[in-house]
Amino acid sequence: MKTIHNFSAGPAALPWPVRERLAEEFSLDEAHTPSIAEVSHRGPRFAGVAERLEAGIRRLTGVGDEHHVLLLQGGAHLQFAMLPMNFARGRTAAFTLTGHWGEKAFAESARITESRVIASSADEQYRDIPELGHLPADAAYLHYTGNETIHGVQFEQPPVAAVPLAADMSSEFLSRPYLYADLAFSYAGAQKNLGVAGLTIVLVRKDLVERIPDDLPQYLDYRTWIASGSMKNTPSTFAWYVAAEVVDWIEAGGGLAKLGERNRVKADRLYSVIDASDFYSNPVAPEARSMMNVPFVMADDDLTMRFVEQAEAAGMPGLKGHRAVGGLRASLYNALGMDAVDDLVAFMREFERTHG
Repeated sequence: MKTIHNFSAGPAALPWPVRERLAEEFSLDEAHTPSIAEVSHRGPRFAGVAERLEAGIRRLTGVGDEHHVLLLQGGAHLQFAMLPMNFARGRTAAFTLTGHWGEKAFAESARITESRVIASSADEQYRDIPELGHLPADAAYLHYTGNETIHGVQFEQPPVAAVPLAADMSSEFLSRPYLYADLAFSYAGAQKNLGVAGLTIVLVRKDLVERIPDDLPQYLDYRTWIASGSMKNTPSTFAWYVAAEVVDWIEAGGGLAKLGERNRVKADRLYSVIDASDFYSNPVAPEARSMMNVPFVMADDDLTMRFVEQAEAAGMPGLKGHRAVGGLRASLYNALGMDAVDDLVAFMREFERTHG
């Protein structure tokens, strides 16, 4: 049986050892033992999972007592609204835009409070990191998207600004060492690098909590989730459990330093093949290229769907580009091994040989 390499942008592949643990957890036995997804989120068995997950996130991100770690639902889309509701009412939310998801966050923020784009690479079709413009005097924070999954643009490090930084880290969270402790606020959906859909990690610096207005609905008030240990309502217990297992897998493999090195090698391998070809191309400035999501196009656009179909038949699904930009995209998240990149590269070369 051939190996299937999942290049999907999300929900994405899980590490194989984690899949094995899930198989064990959900295996059938004669006693009908409840799985972790069938026990009370208030009971001691699940409490151990919750404690393990939070502690692991703190170790990997390096955040200390100055940050709250929240485990929420609603994905990044809910955070697009909760962030300005809680921290920017009566002030200006500043944005730097490098792609589709930054646009989404800005549009939602503009519905809630004064919001201003101070830097954008939209005029260049989001192919680079823009220089920061002038920050409003009343700026509550500067929001940026660490890695744009669609356009394949990534910040090497957080931007430097004289205001708190708020970051959407969804598609690169825990993929490499990063200055999470320097961010006042960051959030990430788990379904790229940390597990399955249904869990959103939020890291919020405690001094920001003082800004929260008192007229918010409880569900949209971060203080509600802080006070309840992220359990105002029943959490997505399965997603928490999977995330805890992925955290253990990351640490067992040498932590973010080792993982970041491996992810860099994977991305460099693919970019080198694209750059050496006249058949494939990547439009992003080399210094802004994503390690996680590699978009590319072919000289003949009419071949795109043939490439996608043949790649899937060869055991490599998920390579179709996002509908907003078309083309092709390989997502190289944590669970994807170097063997997957090698197989993709071999396929690309053969496709070029036969269609170029």
